[in-house]
Amino acid sequence: MVGVNDNVALVRRFYDEVYNHGEVAFADEAHAPDYRYHDTTNPDEVVDHATFMARNAGFAAAFPDRRVDIDDIFGAGDRAVARATLHATQTGNLGDIGPTGKPVRLTSTIIYRFEGNKIAEEWEIFDALGMYRQLGVAPPG
Repeated sequence: MVGVNDNVALVRRFYDEVYNHGEVAFADEAHAPDYRYHDTTNPDEVVDHATFMARNAGFAAAFPDRRVDIDDIFGAGDRAVARATLHATQTGNLGDIGPTGKPVRLTSTIIYRFEGNKIAEEWEIFDALGMYRQLGVAPPG
């Protein structure tokens, strides 16, 4: 039986391998076959594993030096919550935003739901407006 500590360890490994070392194949192993990602900046859209990974690839290309640190993480039952901070410099295209060369610090909170030993679902809350302001493409607050 998979326990809470196993789920927390899986999330830590996911951040380390996929986000910090670019070992994206680990996501195929970590995500459940019917994985779903919910982005709170677009609450009507739910994406599958392939779409999530394509978005991850685009973000990694825009911020190739990204490092994501887990600031807090805890689990209960079939859930875990991680609060993390991304540190990166935008040197590639981010959608239609050309390289700015500016550093960003982006915080996020993600709720994970597990099925067995796989990540089945994620709900991410992140400060997209703050990121765009740091890049200089949104008015200051």
